[in-house]
Amino acid sequence: QPNTYINEKMIEWTLSCIDKDVKKDLLELYCGYGNFTIALADKFNKILATEISKKNIEFALKNCTLNDISNINFTRLSSEELSQALKKQRRFNRLKHINLDEFKITHVLVDPPRSGLDESVIELIENFENIIYISCNPITLKENLEKLCNTHKIFKFAFFDQFANTNHLECGVYLKRKG
Repeated sequence: QPNTYINEKMIEWTLSCIDKDVKKDLLELYCGYGNFTIALADKFNKILATEISKKNIEFALKNCTLNDISNINFTRLSSEELSQALKKQRRFNRLKHINLDEFKITHVLVDPPRSGLDESVIELIENFENIIYISCNPITLKENLEKLCNTHKIFKFAFFDQFANTNHLECGVYLKRKG
């Protein structure tokens, strides 16, 4: 997130999506170097954060050390691999130090690339009560929301002009499972 001021506003908005008394666990996909993860650490008992970039995972781990945070498990997995691991379809050596059964996930945070979420990720995250979706592409966000709104209802929506004087717009959406 290149615009520091807007990034701070995005983090504040994300924090506003978490009830004060939640204290369960968070699953974050596409965590990057931990921009949102670090800020959310004290809102959850445990966080499982995934990213496919090995370098970003290294930065995220360093970020935890610098901020004295110990409740985040960063792992280098694609969203498809994570889905396979959670469904117990496949074991991953990169998860050998993490017991997925110990997580009581109440919230999912996704910050996908411009292409949005693929069908397998939508199928995965629609199983969770709360979804926080950060998007850098309103078009793919709209497509993904058409599917997610079958199971979830939008509670908050925000726009963030991360790149002033351009056509790019960041969006934040907070969804809760219906009924």
